[in-house]
Amino acid sequence: MTDTAALLSGIKVLEIATYVFGPGAGAILSDFGADVIKVESPGIGDPLRHAHKAPPFMKCDFDYPWQQDNRNKRSIALNLKSDEGREILLKLVRETDVLITNFPPNVLERLQIRYEDLAPENDQLIYGQITGYGEKGDDANTPGFDGNAYWARTGLMDAVRTAEGDPAMPSPAMGDHPSAMTMYAAIMTGLYKRERSGKGSRISTSLMANGLWAASSALSGILAGTKPYRRLNPAKPGSALVNYYRTKDERWISLIVIQEEKHWPNFIKAIERPDLATDPRFAELAIRFKHAKELGAIFREIFKMRNCDEWRERLRDNKITFSVVATFEDVIDDAQAIENDMFIDVEGHNTGRGQAVNSPFWIEGSDKVPAHIGSALGADSVKILQDLGYEDSQIQQLTEKGAIEAQ
Repeated sequence: MTDTAALLSGIKVLEIATYVFGPGAGAILSDFGADVIKVESPGIGDPLRHAHKAPPFMKCDFDYPWQQDNRNKRSIALNLKSDEGREILLKLVRETDVLITNFPPNVLERLQIRYEDLAPENDQLIYGQITGYGEKGDDANTPGFDGNAYWARTGLMDAVRTAEGDPAMPSPAMGDHPSAMTMYAAIMTGLYKRERSGKGSRISTSLMANGLWAASSALSGILAGTKPYRRLNPAKPGSALVNYYRTKDERWISLIVIQEEKHWPNFIKAIERPDLATDPRFAELAIRFKHAKELGAIFREIFKMRNCDEWRERLRDNKITFSVVATFEDVIDDAQAIENDMFIDVEGHNTGRGQAVNSPFWIEGSDKVPAHIGSALGADSVKILQDLGYEDSQIQQLTEKGAIEAQ
């Protein structure tokens, strides 16, 4: 760590968002020193606080999914439906640089916290709006989790299954986290625009837009008039060198060899099958593609002959593009991830290894702040109100009226 101030020190963020997409963007801002105040409803707060108790999350005594995306944040439990709660919110907005919300447009309108409602209070506000399917159209107010809006609606869920396989549900928040990076990028672009113009603006993104962007390499072909994407059939690959194979110890190797002509000699050397170089079915690239089913069957038998670790060394030594199909248990011990700070220690997290996944980029000369666990629901309500100029007696009255919840 350096002694200089964190890169986003002095940036104040108001997060009126639940679950992962919006809070994930707030977490990245907090990693670089932004002061993120999380506005939660009294009583339950962000429902993600309780997700560790039930499927689809893995059961744990520690609220790990909430902490992953809410580290470093302060919490105020605020009743936005009350007059007093709204007054507090407006005072916070006047001091805020960035607001992040994922409430549907009709809820934002009902609570009067749309951009047009809040911008008059602070003309420098960067207002980040997140939706499932965009702000227009029949589905503008439809709730959207990433499994629906990012994966299913965009064709990704259909594209990644095998030709004979059923659609598979993704691991929780696999679409939310890359989408959070988009919101972070939009926020930083909005701050840059404000730096140049002196004015804030509304920025927006959606799960569906992010899913389409993730699928864009294939979708751009469909838009250009190509035939629909052909789902992978491991037994009938288009290329036997873009496929996956089971090893002797029941692991899997994923091959993605794109420049096949260049790497074919090294590959047949790695698998110790020089005879394939002169086999008329495989000697030339175009013919090899026509006989990919036969070649894949040969590869399946070859990969069954050795354990995964041996294949890893052979393929690496011959500069073949591949990866072992890792389990989550493998990943947390991956030396590459550990040596490159892809996991971080979290102060106050004393369960298991006490770590979380780091945000996925670094800026030389601008270290991230040391991570600490996020606050309990309403733990910072009193301090936040005191900073706004409220007296202790006023805070007590607000608590009794139910406008806030404090610990």
